[in-house]
Amino acid sequence: MSGSLLLISSYPKSGNTWARLVFDYLIRGGKDEVSINELSGAVHGRARRQLFDTYSPACSSDLSFDEIENLLPELFRSLVMESKGLQVVKVHECSHRNRRGEWLFPPECVQAAVYLVRHPFDVAVSFANHMGQTLEEIVETLGRKGSNSPRHPGNLDLPLPQWMGSWSENVESWLLRSPYRTAVARYEDLHERPVETFGRLAAEAGVEAEPGKVEAAVAATRFDILQAQEREKGFRERPDTSPVFFRAGRPKSWEGLLTDEMRARICRDHGPMMAQLGYREDGSVAAFQNSVGAGESRQAR
Repeated sequence: MSGSLLLISSYPKSGNTWARLVFDYLIRGGKDEVSINELSGAVHGRARRQLFDTYSPACSSDLSFDEIENLLPELFRSLVMESKGLQVVKVHECSHRNRRGEWLFPPECVQAAVYLVRHPFDVAVSFANHMGQTLEEIVETLGRKGSNSPRHPGNLDLPLPQWMGSWSENVESWLLRSPYRTAVARYEDLHERPVETFGRLAAEAGVEAEPGKVEAAVAATRFDILQAQEREKGFRERPDTSPVFFRAGRPKSWEGLLTDEMRARICRDHGPMMAQLGYREDGSVAAFQNSVGAGESRQAR
């Protein structure tokens, strides 16, 4: 079985949707305009539960979290068997094995992974807007080890549950414990040098992309264009808890919102990982050498 999945992975609110739009454009060869509501490969949320119930021997609503995870690898094998080309898959889970010892995304099904990371100060502010929660609650969520995706008590959420871990756990799982060829980029570098950074990610992920096409993909996915589409037509991936999905789209959107205490808590929880990625405690971003094994095949430790 040859891998036909391209995993676009990140902790929530770290540029995942922007990257999926760019890669979708590149894979389609630059054909047609970008549409946020026709984004292919969104095997996530509602779509993943529907796929699970189609391919699996039991209905997801009757299963526990562990039972669902035990069946997910076979779902992705089935998806690859039926796919006719490279499939982009949105991922917010940690890179991990299920209770049976299988990787959630079987390595033989995966061409490559792209992992995006963002300063946790900005993640906190954007995630709070996304979830309709207070900044204090989200700062705690970012530091909660072993955490699953937020759920609404008493309701069957359309997205399947997922193990996101803390912000640091999520980053570490993809940078140090992933079995996939993984290309890594910081959101801040994508924002400052989008054509150069997306071009490198595409090359490391094995996606053919001439410089002109990368430039066209970046132009077609400008933040103001995405905001306009959401205003005019809505965005099907926006949860009911969020007033707007495409909120700020820039680094340092946390300024004036996070208190000193909140920033100190984030630094206590995530200081070592922040330092490794060049994220300073004052919210600034240092130069970063992509020296954590991005683009290389690695076996789990």
